Amino acid sequence: MNLSQVTDEHEYIMAQHSRMVGRVLDLIEASLPEGTQCDKLKKLVQVPIYDFRNEMLQLTTKDKTNILKT
Repeated sequence: MNLSQVTDEHEYIMAQHSRMVGRVLDLIEASLPEGTQCDKLKKLVQVPIYDFRNEMLQLTTKDKTNILKT
């Protein structure tokens, strides 16, 4: 997707996602002592969170009837 295809809806999703990731990572840091385990957990948690964001961005760019069938 190039910048000319970015809609207001995409920008909203990305902004909300960024805030949510920050809050989740802050909670992880507050609940675990600093170190390798905390860093690994933060990286692992980000994978499904970013996957979901990408799905939401794709959903807003494709025909919704095709996505709901898959």
